[in-house]
Amino acid sequence: MSTLDQERSTTEKHYEKPVVLVLTRGHNLSEAVMNYSLNVAGRLQHKILIVYVNTLPFLRSGGSHRERFACSVDENVSVFIEKGKERDVPIAYVKESGKIGKVVSRLCRIIKKIDFIVVDDGVRVEEVVSRSPVPVFNVDKPLMPNTFENVERKNSVRQNNAPRRIQ
Repeated sequence: MSTLDQERSTTEKHYEKPVVLVLTRGHNLSEAVMNYSLNVAGRLQHKILIVYVNTLPFLRSGGSHRERFACSVDENVSVFIEKGKERDVPIAYVKESGKIGKVVSRLCRIIKKIDFIVVDDGVRVEEVVSRSPVPVFNVDKPLMPNTFENVERKNSVRQNNAPRRIQ
């Protein structure tokens, strides 16, 4: 096998790696989605493709909205890429504009190795599922400590006030 053949086979193997598509509306990806997608991609040995979708590309503010969007995306993705390097997970990203369903449909046609999609908080899952040929998952926000305590308190009150059976 020549060096050219070896190089070609390693390049093909790199592109054969399956992809986890991480989708967010706007310029900021939540910490919970970052950690979840990194954990899953690391365990499954997948690549991550982050898609930042600008759903308001044609505002009257001219190019200022697009420039702020681009700067914010660059800041957000740099944090994600650093975390990916620590966990040995390859990460790429794209900036898209338009309707989320159309963006997902187009990307799924272009990239054949997408195994599933993880969506961020601001994205309606129904909108993605209707245009996606692969499974779609969303990540819930973790409960705040006070919220969890309140839920616990409500459950204990229900148990104490529950009707008792007469024996």
